[in-house]
Amino acid sequence: MAAIELEKAGDTQIFVLAEDYAGYGGSCYAQHGISFLIRIKETEDKSWDILFDTGTDATPIFHNAEILEVGLEDVETVVLSHCHYDHTGGLIEILKKIDNDRLPVVAHPQLFRANLSADPHLRHAGVRGDLKREVEELGAMWILTRDPLKFSKGVVTTGEIALEDRVEYEKSKRSKFYTVDDGKLVEDNMLDDTSLMINTQKGLVVVTGCSHAGIVSIVKKCKEISGFDRVKAVIGGFHLINADRDRISKVAAGLKDLNVEKVYTGHCTGLTAEGMLQEDFGENFDKLQCGKIIEF
Repeated sequence: MAAIELEKAGDTQIFVLAEDYAGYGGSCYAQHGISFLIRIKETEDKSWDILFDTGTDATPIFHNAEILEVGLEDVETVVLSHCHYDHTGGLIEILKKIDNDRLPVVAHPQLFRANLSADPHLRHAGVRGDLKREVEELGAMWILTRDPLKFSKGVVTTGEIALEDRVEYEKSKRSKFYTVDDGKLVEDNMLDDTSLMINTQKGLVVVTGCSHAGIVSIVKKCKEISGFDRVKAVIGGFHLINADRDRISKVAAGLKDLNVEKVYTGHCTGLTAEGMLQEDFGENFDKLQCGKIIEF
């Protein structure tokens, strides 16, 4: 894949609006899921707000945004990392707050498929309701693509990461998801898993939702797309909650081999993986929590 030219983005702030952990002593509300408000300074007087994922429910996101004094009404682009309800559930109520006709909502074309979990019993884990229709009725515009999508200078999505492009130890999953194909229940390889990269003032930053494609595979794809050798930070859930220590060790080593400087993680990463990553990255490990502001 030929590298996509990524000019420097302006000063970048990432506000954690939804996360499974609320931290100690704060006033933010936690929930199962992730939502980041990414604010990129374009000029002295103008910033561009991207909402990356929308958690399970909008109410805690509104509460946390108010505490952080960030207005969701200024969001100009929404990116959905994948179909799961804990990353898409708050979308409709949030769109009602945004007065922006034809607001772009970026996602993979398979976002609306049946996605089933068999743990602890068979249940639907994907988008709720008729999300496609409801979003369109609110005046927003779906941008459904498998390919990397460059929004502006310095900002691009990964697009789809095919199974054959993933590193070997990230192809098999401990958490099994299923979908329906031609009347048959088959394993869902989560091809809709999409991440975002930003060429910030301090280097390349990768933002991910759950990393179902594998966090090492995602970073590898980001480096191929950008042509960059080093990654300043990786931010998001790594979905290692059911992984054994051997796989976690391989992931930590893989991130180091890819020249990742710092990791900010939580949500579906799991306590064992968080502890092992902290051991490997030391002061360059940071746990995500609601209300955290990360600045580049």
